[in-house]
Amino acid sequence: MTQLFGHDAPWRQFSSALDGGKLHHGWILAGPRGIGKSAFALRAASALVDPEGLYGGMIARRSHPDIIEIKRLPKEAPKEDEETDTDAELKRSITIDQIRRVQAALTTRPGLSSKRAVIIDAADDLERSGANALLKSLEEPPLGTYFLLISHASDRLLPTIRSRCQMLRFEPLNDSDMTLALREAAPEASSEDIAILVKAGKGAPGQAIDFLGLDLGKLEDIMTSIIRTGDRSNELRSALAEQLSLKAAQSRYEAFLRRAPALIAENARKMDASAVLNATEAWSAASALASRAIALSLDKQSVVFQMGSLLASLQAHKAA
Repeated sequence: MTQLFGHDAPWRQFSSALDGGKLHHGWILAGPRGIGKSAFALRAASALVDPEGLYGGMIARRSHPDIIEIKRLPKEAPKEDEETDTDAELKRSITIDQIRRVQAALTTRPGLSSKRAVIIDAADDLERSGANALLKSLEEPPLGTYFLLISHASDRLLPTIRSRCQMLRFEPLNDSDMTLALREAAPEASSEDIAILVKAGKGAPGQAIDFLGLDLGKLEDIMTSIIRTGDRSNELRSALAEQLSLKAAQSRYEAFLRRAPALIAENARKMDASAVLNATEAWSAASALASRAIALSLDKQSVVFQMGSLLASLQAHKAA
């Protein structure tokens, strides 16, 4: 069975309904991206179609005929003799054609089980016509078919879809569960790297994994030095801005944008009452800057320098 870290409460809710014979046909798995909802969905699907654990290998290979996964497809379909590129650019939406193909498949009997699970990852990606088509299946579900809708922003789903599903809410993992999840996912990572990834991931191991291999330890050291010294000569933030503005440094740049506001928040919690207000304002400004930087394609050097200045301002707040 798929390994889960944390999320004991939603699992108890789901398994209790399953064991009690009162399982609803539609479930929304709602919570932040990267916290383990996909793993939960696969484990729930396994419990539905393979309660005796006879087909674990098949489920792990995503080849069990009674577990149907719907995701965005690659923009360019692989050739007949090629495997799908896991890094291929994906279409913007899950299309109505994908939903209709699944609906056609649901008119047949399950292959190995008396039940069938349909995982939609993520339901937020459904185009409007696809969402409306799915709604018809939720209104009149085929016998023995259960829908698991993964959602990173459940408030954006159609109200009619939400009203026809049970909601399971997922919270970010605590540090202990994050550590276990990351050690499982990245056994080659050092304890120091794991500790940094735990901080960077903010309770979402899926997001933390994206930071592997980016030398976050060095970034963390530079940011901490800026906070500690105030970087009065601008030397540290200037060097950082030059490094992270390179095209090849895009992943590290994005990691920096996600980590810097969190680091400001961590330091704010250690300050006395007279300094917390200024530090909170720095965190708010850093969070807003990080959000705008990618969405508006702001100049990288300028963004990193501004973020560095917000980090440096904490030293002045401490000294005030």
